[in-house]
Amino acid sequence: MTADGWVWASFGLLLVLLGARAWVVETGHATLGRTPVKVKVLTGACGVAVALVVGLVAAAGGARLVYLVLHPEVAQALEDAENAADATTAPATPAPAEPAPQTAPPSAPASAPPSVPAPAPPARPAAGP
Repeated sequence: MTADGWVWASFGLLLVLLGARAWVVETGHATLGRTPVKVKVLTGACGVAVALVVGLVAAAGGARLVYLVLHPEVAQALEDAENAADATTAPATPAPAEPAPQTAPPSAPASAPPSVPAPAPPARPAAGP
């Protein structure tokens, strides 16, 4: 079994233990101030399963990292393959469109009132001697 298989198996075990604990808690008789031994045991087993999942994920990722550090040509080949796949799936950049020619503003309809000229800018004072 591969490292990934062990991770998935331990994750499945964690889900089964969490389900069993929830079933025991929900179907057990309520006791005031006391947690049943079954719940304590299942809680401890869930904690061990969480530690197992975290450890296996870290070990699987760590083993991959160590392998790639020790074999840089494999790491470079993987990176090149990923870059080539990105280059083939990326959309091509379109050529920039030519600017549209400037057109004169549309003429005013015949029924429109005549346009009012804009006010003249204020006069500048003449430069002094």
